[in-house]
Amino acid sequence: MSDPRSKRVQRVERDLFETLSHYLLHGLNEPLPCHASVTAVEINPNLRHAKVFFRLIGDAKEVEAGKEVLLAERHAFQKEVARSTSSKFCPVLRFEFGTAEKRDEIDVLFENLRKPKFGD
Repeated sequence: MSDPRSKRVQRVERDLFETLSHYLLHGLNEPLPCHASVTAVEINPNLRHAKVFFRLIGDAKEVEAGKEVLLAERHAFQKEVARSTSSKFCPVLRFEFGTAEKRDEIDVLFENLRKPKFGD
């Protein structure tokens, strides 16, 4: 079965995912109190609005603080998308959060990617 979304919508979602993931890792002004990752981006067909899904890992207090940081940074994420997009419209971002109590193997791999390598 084929995907009902157009190739253009799929491409824009993929580009947004990459831009937002990179900004999450390298552009935040404030460190996150929990582990976070962008898990998906869904954009509506007219490319005006996008939902960004985050996965936050930590205890309830860390996750709540992480949500606050990300929501406070939403305009910075929006600005980064506007700067990097080549489309006519810049979609308005809406954040959705999912949580996990503990890290799984993928989370450990992502965490190790962020650690500086020996000699850096």
